[in-house]
Amino acid sequence: MGSIDSRLRRLEESGGSCSGCGLSAEARRPIATVYPDDADKGFEGDPYEACAACGEPLHTVIRVVYGGEGGGGCR
Repeated sequence: MGSIDSRLRRLEESGGSCSGCGLSAEARRPIATVYPDDADKGFEGDPYEACAACGEPLHTVIRVVYGGEGGGGCR
């Protein structure tokens, strides 16, 4: 039981943040803006990337659409 106790203590001391990405499950992620029709605009890299350690997404993705292309989200 000693290893479980020490792991719990380290997690509590870190404020509940992941050792891989440094974010907690409740933390706000940086925003990654994606323009599906304009590949040269917006976020560079993989906006849907997840942390290898905790599996949580590293970014909040905003997909920008124009006019009648609506993605079915909130208005």
